[in-house]
Amino acid sequence: MATSQKLSPRTPEEQIGYLLKRLMHQFRHLVDERLRRNSDVSFAHLVTLDQLQQDPGIAGAQLARHLLVTAQTMTGLLRRLEKEGSVERRPDPHNRRADRWYLLPAGLERLNAARASGSPVMTQMLSLLSAKEVADMRKYMERCVEALEQEGRRDNGAESKRGA
Repeated sequence: MATSQKLSPRTPEEQIGYLLKRLMHQFRHLVDERLRRNSDVSFAHLVTLDQLQQDPGIAGAQLARHLLVTAQTMTGLLRRLEKEGSVERRPDPHNRRADRWYLLPAGLERLNAARASGSPVMTQMLSLLSAKEVADMRKYMERCVEALEQEGRRDNGAESKRGA
């Protein structure tokens, strides 16, 4: 005999996590759709090019960590963008096994076209919020990211001590 279990309602914290997941899924889906129709850049390439513009000379492994992908995935993305003439690889002057990556003018052109293509999605997403609400939301999200990054640094520090 099957007993029905009553599901407990989500806590406010769980609701926020769920809404963030839904928001990111919907946002990415709509941006991907627009990019496919209006440009030759995928969402993965868009965020890679964007990060290279924000942080010129970043190492591939660090770029992978920032964008939450494996180093292998990032290497494939960067090599494709390099082959297409969008990015340039230069040796790291302090680590001969590492490369530094830079956005080239053709990559900036592609990035700007992709941003223009995806921009209406961002506009629509924020259309029901006031300018103050958008500014407040950004501050709240930055603080949430900061809190999780601090936790990640604490976890990495604890692992390093255990391994020593």
